Amino acid sequence: MATAAKRTKTIIARRQDLITGTIKSIATIGYHNSTVQTICEAAGLSRGLIGHYFKGKDDLLLEAFRHQTAEADEDTKQAIRAVGTDPVQRLLAATSVTFMRSATSREHALVWLAFCGVVPWNSSMGELHAKLYRRYRSWIQRMMEQAAEERGIEIDAKRAALTYAQMVDGFWMGWIMDGEAYSLDEATEIVSDWVLNLFGEKPTSKRKATAIKAATDSVQGRIAKAAAEIDNDKQIAESADAAPSSATSTAERAKPRRKPTRT
Repeated sequence: MATAAKRTKTIIARRQDLITGTIKSIATIGYHNSTVQTICEAAGLSRGLIGHYFKGKDDLLLEAFRHQTAEADEDTKQAIRAVGTDPVQRLLAATSVTFMRSATSREHALVWLAFCGVVPWNSSMGELHAKLYRRYRSWIQRMMEQAAEERGIEIDAKRAALTYAQMVDGFWMGWIMDGEAYSLDEATEIVSDWVLNLFGEKPTSKRKATAIKAATDSVQGRIAKAAAEIDNDKQIAESADAAPSSATSTAERAKPRRKPTRT
């Protein structure tokens, strides 16, 4: 049982290494220039290992995209839970997380842009992107509908949600293209002020600071946890690689011991 558990953890660790290698390769040389060789070099693994853990390069690229989206989703969930049930505060937290992730890792921002760039020509990635993006816009719209109802005001929630989503995407993409045009802190503040003004609330530093803290704790906490898990998984994988196979161990135990000769 212990051997099977170690083997499972080794598989998980190797898959994660390859996903991380994919992200590093795309961030460095781009999506189309990334090959099995560049991915494995970035992962520090033999190129033959991809076939053991993924169906091929395309499967690995899609899995890396899933990893990116799942990570972003979890960061957002953690942050909105931290700020409570007020829908406006949750929108502010979601805004802060989006820009915080890019500020923390430009590498991941570049990879996300690369993935989006191939969506029109990759049906599998296009289907996944459409599903996730529609779910994201639907959540934004629900938050806006709740916020308007609680405040007794009328808004076109669908149009507001579209405006919000495109504003966030525009600031995010603009920053990647020209990092000197504005900072991500400025982008966060502009979008947050727009959300507060939409619901007739005065933008206050205290209100926005709560969202920023929740986003920071979520993103930084996830990074620290992931780093600890990666180190642990690598130690397990190295231990498993160094351990002799059961057949070898049995053979070694079965060898007769030679008696020392007397001189």
